[in-house]
Amino acid sequence: MAHGHLVALFDILGFEQRLATLGLAEMLTRYEALIDVVNYRKEQIQRVFGDFGFVEAPYWTAEGDVFTFTEVHGAYASDSILLWSNRTWPEARSMADDECRRLARNHADGWTYHPIPCDNFLDVCNDLMCRGLEVGLPLRGAVAIGDAVLDRERNIFLGQPIVDAARLENGHELIGTSLCSSAMCQTIPARFSLRFDRHIKDSHRVLWGGAMLDWPRHWRRTRQTDLGRMIESLNTDPKHSHYYDNTLDLVAHSQQFSSKFESLEETSIRALYEPFSWSNTALSVRARAVRRIPIEPDA
Repeated sequence: MAHGHLVALFDILGFEQRLATLGLAEMLTRYEALIDVVNYRKEQIQRVFGDFGFVEAPYWTAEGDVFTFTEVHGAYASDSILLWSNRTWPEARSMADDECRRLARNHADGWTYHPIPCDNFLDVCNDLMCRGLEVGLPLRGAVAIGDAVLDRERNIFLGQPIVDAARLENGHELIGTSLCSSAMCQTIPARFSLRFDRHIKDSHRVLWGGAMLDWPRHWRRTRQTDLGRMIESLNTDPKHSHYYDNTLDLVAHSQQFSSKFESLEETSIRALYEPFSWSNTALSVRARAVRRIPIEPDA
């Protein structure tokens, strides 16, 4: 079944040179801006939902769709940023695979024993890529799936998905995030995935799943700054100049699909993920958000 974790590992392109040029204090300030991508989302979720006692689960929206509330965690050291998220809902994490398969057949709450949709996790990865450019710390990353020990309290981070992601991101020759072969075993909405292969070193192709994250789409949706100019402004090291050229090619490739993959059928959790299907009238999730319409006082 879906036990294990979604894992993403990023490193900062040209870290040593940037540290020498910027100095430790400025590097720390920019590094903290990257960390805030994860922390801000957590704080925002807590601020909005904390008083309602929300837990990791899907919830109804007023429009009849479903949104998923899941946690993304992070750990940071030197030039590396590690993100991860559980692939299973809390109720299923201690269950054996055969028991999960049996319970997953229930139409009402079978979603509990299916993989968690990856949308939230990939959103954070995309936002981290964009923030890295904004603070002058361009990133290379990779996403993998598998069993791992990810213990922030004891600072223990072990597992094959970390190894796979570390190897693949080191094989990049651009600013971007690739999907490892293991990451392709899940449903990935089309708006997140981009077929582009000019960036992978031949020695690393065996690890690659054939797609990468379309973070330029996320930039267009969330930023106003010209992305091409931003990338060109960071191209100051001849050693990595071709990385930036490849990145501009990626941006241009992404632009070709700018008008696609944003319809309700291509973004809705209920349309994309079978356990939440629109045709499933027995579906049961934990809450229903409703719009509050202000009542005008009597004249």
